[in-house]
Amino acid sequence: MTNNNLLAGATLTFIALAVACNAADGDQPNVGGAADKDAGASKDGAASDGSVSPDGNTTLDGNTTLDGNTTPDGKSDAPECTDNSKCNDDNPCTDDICSPSGTCEHQANSAPCDDGNPCTQGDTCASASCVSGGNVCPCAEDSDCSPHEDGNLCNGKLVCNDASECIVDPATIVNCPTDLDTECAKNTCEPLTGNCSMVQEPDGAMCNDGDSCTSGESCQNGACGGGAEACCSDGINNDGDQLTDCDDADCASLPACDTTCPTLEPVDESPLPVQSPNNAVTSTTVNGHADDYVFNQAGDRKLGIRRDWGGAIVFFGLHSGSPGMNSTNTVDGNDTGREVQIALYDHDRWYQSCAWNASCSSVPTVCPETMTFFGWNPVQGGNRCNHGSGYDDVSLANGSISLTTTPLFWNPNWDRSDCQESCNNPSTDTRRSDVELTQNVRFVRSDVVELSYKLTNLGDIDHKAAAHEFPTVYASFGKDGTPDLSRLYDSSSTEITSGWNVDAHGFRFQNFTSPGGWAALLNQNLDYGIALYYETGMSSFQAWNKVDNPTKFNNFRGLFSFPIRPHAQVRARSYLILGSLASIGAQTQWLNDHLPPFGWLDSPVPDADVSGNVYVHGWAMDNKSVSQVQMIIDGGTPTQLSYGISRPDVCGVWPGYPACGQSKVGFEGTLNASALAPNTCGHVIEINAIDNQGNAKIIARQRFHLAP
Repeated sequence: MTNNNLLAGATLTFIALAVACNAADGDQPNVGGAADKDAGASKDGAASDGSVSPDGNTTLDGNTTLDGNTTPDGKSDAPECTDNSKCNDDNPCTDDICSPSGTCEHQANSAPCDDGNPCTQGDTCASASCVSGGNVCPCAEDSDCSPHEDGNLCNGKLVCNDASECIVDPATIVNCPTDLDTECAKNTCEPLTGNCSMVQEPDGAMCNDGDSCTSGESCQNGACGGGAEACCSDGINNDGDQLTDCDDADCASLPACDTTCPTLEPVDESPLPVQSPNNAVTSTTVNGHADDYVFNQAGDRKLGIRRDWGGAIVFFGLHSGSPGMNSTNTVDGNDTGREVQIALYDHDRWYQSCAWNASCSSVPTVCPETMTFFGWNPVQGGNRCNHGSGYDDVSLANGSISLTTTPLFWNPNWDRSDCQESCNNPSTDTRRSDVELTQNVRFVRSDVVELSYKLTNLGDIDHKAAAHEFPTVYASFGKDGTPDLSRLYDSSSTEITSGWNVDAHGFRFQNFTSPGGWAALLNQNLDYGIALYYETGMSSFQAWNKVDNPTKFNNFRGLFSFPIRPHAQVRARSYLILGSLASIGAQTQWLNDHLPPFGWLDSPVPDADVSGNVYVHGWAMDNKSVSQVQMIIDGGTPTQLSYGISRPDVCGVWPGYPACGQSKVGFEGTLNASALAPNTCGHVIEINAIDNQGNAKIIARQRFHLAP
């Protein structure tokens, strides 16, 4: 954490580098798997987010049912009926019919009926109700009606009305409460006693247990159950037989469960693959914290994150043969505010006393303009009270480490209207923020680690665009024998030596341009240091340092500005590089020249049932520019798709990429499903994106099926 006063219209700004995350549930596009429930319909009616379409029969999460039909929650929308017997509504005045579409219809008839009054004859149905016929029971008083009683104590007592006719007294009809009724047991009046009791339906009677992921249920001992599995790709044991998806015999007939169908190779959403899925990942507590390390393929380089500090990167250097830290570390990592980590800002909520009502852009704070009184400011590592953010979930697998955290607010009192200091109240000292961060780290080359971030706004606040630390690199400065990385270089291998300013707190700061999208801090000999390369190719950077011990530090970050919308996500990637100035230059040039495109296929969704002309659409981006997008069916000849469709939703999730200047990152085209032959295993669609340097990557690969 550092302060600055260089951002236009603000004072003591924390400028940041952003490598950010994807859209929030329901509010952002399907850009990496998250479906956009508000994105609207596509050309053939298929929602552009992968939700239910008229011909696709698919869902937001891609669940598949035995009949191929699914609903937005992954449940089956199987026919309501298959014959008339499934449509009985217990009304003699309607004809119950199962329509050809599988829905129940109840048509009014004019059949004879019984209104429940033994003193009427010729009762007839009209408008789906039983209309009483003529009264045949003359009377002078109630007792005259007794001989006409039918002995049923449930359907009411006969009384003599003013017309000298015996009628049923409505107040004497027994109506049993139905709030506990089920399809297999109903609260029923016993005619001989007039008392209500639960009566079970006969065993074997058809019923619906309310779970659309089961089918064919029946009543057994008053309970509905015994159905078959109907959702075969949701990972849930819906029918109670302890088997899920393709392990359940009920799903065996699905093409997706056919073991003779080849397994599709998954597509990595990142441009570059992991160096090796077998790269070692380990955990240790030797440095007094719960730290996780990932190694390169040779095992001579490693990167470490600290779980206690929200997964902030605390080590990047050589492997000495011992676990934990060593003197080759290029990262500061001395407290919860100085690692390789993210921190977020909001101009309207910059300082305590004005952040609470979002007035900081127009009303100066009454508090001292120091880091102590920062406003809305989630920090990955932890807060100013030196409490770490901790973690919500962590996974070490396939040569990578993924960790999710809810960062702490740097200043626990950020939204107070006064200037009361924090760090003295146990109830607020570890106050969590309203954002969630998922970080994934992995080696993609021997000296290069990919940093992938997904940021989710969990709150209702709309944070306008601001420059965030996403991430900032705090480099080592000679403490405990680590390298003193104090020489700052831009991408043209030019040292940044002049133009430094000093603020009122003794911090030196400098804005500079680095056209190649990276900067580095190195030792005096320029043979060892750390660099950060942005996949977006951003060229505006800022650096900070303080030279007086014991508070000496060096850091830099890219000036990457983006808004954080309510319940939305932002995503991005950057790369940490270890080495000399010369080797860092070579590695960044390789990345610049060889990074292929990445993207997503919105429609058709995986395992969709399709027919006729199928609308194919999605998006693709690149660190330079995408020149063409191709559709490949079953490994055949590529078909060109139209590229350059406006997709501002995608650029809201992946900000800063070159093509996002006009948001023209979408592609679309048509698949003629009628020209394809039926196939038990379905068909495979692949999307191949090619950039203007000739780098190509399959950005999507999935099955689809021809609709019956």
